[in-house]
Amino acid sequence: MNKPLLAGAGVTLVALGVAPYFIGTSVHENVNAAVNEINQQAVYSAEVLSYDKGWFSTTAEIKLAVDFQALINAQNVDSTDIPMEENPSITATLVVHHGPVYFGDGLGLGRVHYTASIDGDELREYVQWDGQQPIYRNEGVVGLFGGLSYADAIPALSATAEEEGFTLLFSGYAGEAEPDGDQTLYTSSGESLSISADEFSLEMKNLSMDMSYDGDMVAAFKGDFFESTGKARIESIEISNIEPGATVKIENLAFATDVKIDEDNNTANVYVEYAVDKAVGPELDATDMVLGVAINNLDIDFIKAYQDFSNNSLLVPSEEVPAKMMEFIEANLLTQLKAEPEINITKLKATLPEGSFNAYANTKLVGIDALPGTLEDAAYWVTHLLADAQITADKALAQSMASGYMMGQLMATPQAQNMTAEELQAAVEQQTPMMLSTFAQQGLIKETEKGYETKLTLKDGEASVNGTPIPLPFAPQQ
Repeated sequence: MNKPLLAGAGVTLVALGVAPYFIGTSVHENVNAAVNEINQQAVYSAEVLSYDKGWFSTTAEIKLAVDFQALINAQNVDSTDIPMEENPSITATLVVHHGPVYFGDGLGLGRVHYTASIDGDELREYVQWDGQQPIYRNEGVVGLFGGLSYADAIPALSATAEEEGFTLLFSGYAGEAEPDGDQTLYTSSGESLSISADEFSLEMKNLSMDMSYDGDMVAAFKGDFFESTGKARIESIEISNIEPGATVKIENLAFATDVKIDEDNNTANVYVEYAVDKAVGPELDATDMVLGVAINNLDIDFIKAYQDFSNNSLLVPSEEVPAKMMEFIEANLLTQLKAEPEINITKLKATLPEGSFNAYANTKLVGIDALPGTLEDAAYWVTHLLADAQITADKALAQSMASGYMMGQLMATPQAQNMTAEELQAAVEQQTPMMLSTFAQQGLIKETEKGYETKLTLKDGEASVNGTPIPLPFAPQQ
């Protein structure tokens, strides 16, 4: 018999037998780290109620709470107005099977196999769901090399308050995550959510979310920036009785985000986009609506400092917040300004019954190495501001907008009080073309083959519209 082979097999078996103990120890360290991080937040707390560590598995119960009483005290609210014997809390149960070979609901390979669940029994007084299910469940595996895969779910929920005429129905939610290189890909969906009250109702159908991120739960809770992309979609939304008998219908609402990190410069770029295929309601009929906003060159140290300030300010009396905010600005704002931040509207467009419009606007602060004597010094900011913007509109839409402006101007005059609706409309139709022609002669708008456009630039404290210099309402610093 091959003795080296037997010895090697023996070493492997010993390693497989000992490894779960040390992996279990790292689980304990990670749980403690997460609890400590939660307890460092202003109004959240976590407490390990029990921790039972075995050789091959670990079971823990963790109490999570929100310190509403501290919030009430900080805002000087009479606590008798908000009866609360203790802070609301939930208990999460964590069951971990240690690898590298784990024995949970089945046999598998991985560093750990875990199940995290929240029974939510405290909430059953207010919300109803299947008594055999927790209100939230997350089951996953951390791979041998660190990749995370999991599935999570919230069951179908319902809530009713007959006295208030309130009803909530939620179809439930299910998501899955898989590792993809250094990132985690997450997809989730839910069929419907509806809320109704005596004078209001909301119904959403086919909700979904896709995300790709390279952070973890603790980093997210700390507010750390990490690279991610995400898109949430709602196929249809119907809102009724926002006005008596009025209904708004929205088709294909999408929300997208993209966060990029520049580690060399310690900055982040954040892009957010909203899009709607169609929206119809009282005085509303629009399609192909898009708004995209890019916030670039965010200094990560400034963002972290602001997050700390924001969390801590929750426990500061409201009358003290303005002074604390000024202290924060004086200590931290210059760091952000030196990074030359940008706020850009990269997309702004819509199609209305009268026609379409399209616009963008870019702004950037440059060359700042000291704060002004007063933050209200508009001339100082304009001197350091670079901006360019453009808007284009179809002729019919431009004429409609100009007509609305003219109607407002006429209605503000004494003569309008003695004019009929027909006479007002006739006056508007007569004066609108003249107004557009005057704007064009002044260089404020430029007529194109399809409609009108306007371009604005601002540099070195000087502004121009379509290449024509325009005076500013204040004198920039020289």
